Amino acid sequence: MISVDEALALVLDSVAPLGLERVSILNARGRVLGEELRSPRDIPGFDNSAMDGYAVRSAEVAAAAENRPVRLAVIETIAAGMMPAKTVGPGQAARIMTGAPVPEGADAIVPVERTRGDGSAVEILAAAEPAAFVRPRGEDLRRGETVLSPGRILTAADLGTLASLNRAMVYAYRRPRVAIIATGDELVDVDQVPTGSQVINSSAYSLFGAIEAAGGEPVMLGIAPDDPAEIRARLKQAAGFDMALSTGGVSAGDFDHVKGMLDELGMRELFHGVAQRPGRPLKYGLVDGRPFFGLPGNPVSTMVCFFVYARAALRKMAGASALGLPRLQVRCAVDFPKPKNLTEFARVKLEREGEAWMARPTGNQSSGALSSLSKADALLIGPAGENPLKAGSELTALLLDYGAVADTGAFLEARPRRHID
Repeated sequence: MISVDEALALVLDSVAPLGLERVSILNARGRVLGEELRSPRDIPGFDNSAMDGYAVRSAEVAAAAENRPVRLAVIETIAAGMMPAKTVGPGQAARIMTGAPVPEGADAIVPVERTRGDGSAVEILAAAEPAAFVRPRGEDLRRGETVLSPGRILTAADLGTLASLNRAMVYAYRRPRVAIIATGDELVDVDQVPTGSQVINSSAYSLFGAIEAAGGEPVMLGIAPDDPAEIRARLKQAAGFDMALSTGGVSAGDFDHVKGMLDELGMRELFHGVAQRPGRPLKYGLVDGRPFFGLPGNPVSTMVCFFVYARAALRKMAGASALGLPRLQVRCAVDFPKPKNLTEFARVKLEREGEAWMARPTGNQSSGALSSLSKADALLIGPAGENPLKAGSELTALLLDYGAVADTGAFLEARPRRHID
């Protein structure tokens, strides 16, 4: 068996980013940008007011105060979306709204709160420095400036920036379409109550959500019973996708047909078996040049292998540069038993104690206990050379719940006492 890092290297070396496609900015959040974008003009394209108030000549109001008001004639009112019609001359001011262009002759804005009166004249009650409350042309972006670069994962704010560049469509890396196949006579779907030795096909739904979260497009191909012909047909269908994931049938049992059927389809196997727990029977290779993961059948093994290997491959194919799960240095809160010479991925909860994050097991660490993964904030990495993992030792954890190490309270300073019933 190969090590986890050797397996990951083989996976990542075998995949490459997919091609680009044009997408609407309404569908672009979370996509990986595939082109460099430069500003076609200065943004904003004119000096404009940051406040409702009056556009003035700063030199004329340099000595203004409440007990020494400067009286100016109001020559026009400029609303946002209007162009000024007049030049502000000596002894004059223009009433102006937020976002409106600053008229010729004026070089500062006095907020309306620092003035008295409106109509044909205004009294200025406070001095204004040159450029006060004026947003200059090009304050946000200059013409020709690089705004967004290839490889960026587009955020909600980026969509507004794209709109400001008049880009309704952008080139983004294509999202990988990922086939999900479950195998096994024992499996039934979510709408069927299991009887006897049947179990619900839970892994496929976990994979569906994980693929979506990683930026892929999951497609369920259903359950294939333990029949070579059925499995061959389903695997052949999956080979037409950008990536395929099967669950079960990769061990050495009499009914584990996936391995043999993949060989019949001409899979170029890169490895079968990784020195880890859970997920040791993982099989990986290429079918017609496309990545195919033969995931173990136990649900936790399935998901651990996805998070460590398939997710990283999917992210690379989607054009991303950040491939792995976020990681955090933590301390073991208790002793963790683990097998010799295997890398352990333990499901843990994280709790802050002083300056350290403490990792505690979520309970039963069986590879069939999917609830232990639902309860987990992270996967604690137990190095192959350590056995057991000792309480107090510092290790790396892969974050499954990004909010687990963040304060996600809504209030910013102090919760107000008054509230609306």
